[in-house]
Amino acid sequence: MFEKSSGRPVLLVCLAVFGLMAGQQMVGPILPPLARELGLSELHLGIVMTVAAIGAVVASPFWGRRGASWGHRAVLLTSLAGATVGLLGFAVIAQAGLAGAFAVPLLFALILLSRSVIFGISWAATPVTAQSYVADMTTGEVARVRGMSMVGAAQGLGMALGPGVGGLLVFGGLLLPLYVAPALIAVIAVLVWLNLPKPDKHREIVAAVKVKPFDPRVWPFLLAGFGMFMTYGIVLLTVGFLLQDRLALTAQQTGLATGLVTLACAGMMMLVQAVVVPRVGWGPARLIRVGASVMAVGTATMVFASTAAVVAVALAVLGVGVGFCMPGSMSGPTLLVSREEQGAVAGLTGSSNALTFVFGPLVGTALYEIAPAAPYLLGTVLLVGLIVFVFAHPGIRQTAPPTGVQRPIEVPAVD
Repeated sequence: MFEKSSGRPVLLVCLAVFGLMAGQQMVGPILPPLARELGLSELHLGIVMTVAAIGAVVASPFWGRRGASWGHRAVLLTSLAGATVGLLGFAVIAQAGLAGAFAVPLLFALILLSRSVIFGISWAATPVTAQSYVADMTTGEVARVRGMSMVGAAQGLGMALGPGVGGLLVFGGLLLPLYVAPALIAVIAVLVWLNLPKPDKHREIVAAVKVKPFDPRVWPFLLAGFGMFMTYGIVLLTVGFLLQDRLALTAQQTGLATGLVTLACAGMMMLVQAVVVPRVGWGPARLIRVGASVMAVGTATMVFASTAAVVAVALAVLGVGVGFCMPGSMSGPTLLVSREEQGAVAGLTGSSNALTFVFGPLVGTALYEIAPAAPYLLGTVLLVGLIVFVFAHPGIRQTAPPTGVQRPIEVPAVD
């Protein structure tokens, strides 16, 4: 699947993806109850997540180009170090906030700086670098889809283990996951630093080439990924509030329940990408179509979910859909562009995915305050629209540049 001798670096890149995702998701289940303990509202939490996503949107194209000029190793280490600092700072600030050391406005500002700005910008580098690295190491549709499914499986494994571990750690105190998460990322940073080979001093430096978001080879896949992650983000951010309110749970019970149902979602996502996608041999178009259709079933079930078991089943179905859709939307545009454009495409994909978490948290939390079922109704409508689009638009069906069509003139990117 990969070029000779690239297996170990690819696994280390996937380890970095796993570490960032696991650390982020380990903290996720406790954010809703922690926000309330700190005196913050649902909207406050939505703003925290949105600002982090804005940082990722802005930073992703930058990191995409840096992968070519700095090398993947340097970018990954920078990402892991920055994420460790951001999450550790968030833990210290939250502990001080629970002790009453800060007034709510100052506490909110410090959380924005640590959890949103520092962590968000640092986090953005890893998935972008992983995508561009796999694209550089693979050729052909089958190998590319399998490579992207490895990256997606690493994300899914982090999403599967992170919430479950975070929910269990709550028994040691609401803040314990906040300290374990940066410790995990720091350990993985050391492993990457020690084991990921340094780039050859005489390696070929590929000039970064800009790709516009509305490039016809790219934008249909960006839109598909946007619709998928927008719905996914709305569901994940509001499910904690839904469980706490519908089941009358305490803060600790909510953290555990949210971790377990999120585990069902991420576990299925990881299983599909690690086992099913490499075996079925489907192209990007079919993966996206099947994935969006399955996701719609999951979000529609959430509208009526009244027990933890039904919520877990709904999220498991949602995870299956994301497991199909993610490698399709990630691999599709990389098959249509040149090697010089891979970093730019990875940056655009990262920006598009992160953009969903700019709008998703605000829309989801605002709709939840109106009616608990409203976010899931919106998610179902978005997915139905996405299904119509991916079946109707010819751009989704492309897996290679059309014969006789000349590529746009490539102009080196200027930072």
